[in-house]
Amino acid sequence: MTTTPQTEAGTGAAGTQAVALQLSELVLKTARYDDMAVFYTHVLGHGPFYERTPDPEAPPRPAGMPERAVDVRLGFFRIADAPHSQVFALFGVESLSETESSGPGLHHFQFGVSTLGDLISQHEHMASIGVRPHRAANHGQATSFYYRDPDRNIVEFSCPNFATFEEEVAFMSGPVFAANPSGLELDPDRFAARYRAGDPEGELLRLDNRAVAL
Repeated sequence: MTTTPQTEAGTGAAGTQAVALQLSELVLKTARYDDMAVFYTHVLGHGPFYERTPDPEAPPRPAGMPERAVDVRLGFFRIADAPHSQVFALFGVESLSETESSGPGLHHFQFGVSTLGDLISQHEHMASIGVRPHRAANHGQATSFYYRDPDRNIVEFSCPNFATFEEEVAFMSGPVFAANPSGLELDPDRFAARYRAGDPEGELLRLDNRAVAL
């Protein structure tokens, strides 16, 4: 795997320039709105700041038109306070059928946390409702715990292993990451227990730390 981090917007073939973008909204559609809303209320620590159920007397969606906010049960959750707030949303579409998870589409999405302590606290927060990670790994540049929501989407919580982005890029451009971008598979409970026991972060995050490996 070759990693080429991009730090500047590129110029298109026609001489156009890409503008600086930020991921400001992520929307999942679901036939299990209530279950998903309960799950993400727990994940985020608060409920939606806006919910709406469509008017049953409203005219049907025009033929060929994709689902719009007016057509579905919806909830908007704030992720972070910012001039342009980051928003997570659910679109409840009762007519959805099961989809094959091995096919094209979303693989996973990530919520970032600032520190390893926050990652462990989120792990404990999820465990309080019986939700367990299906995978945990020290990728080298970051440490991540992965969960599945009620629709089986993969939700990643991740914290950086380095203090600066430049250090992350340097590691990802090196031979260790090139040889194994997945890093060390972790036993999440043992990893959390060693953190709570006071193991130094530098020791916990060694990629050869078999004491916390799966």
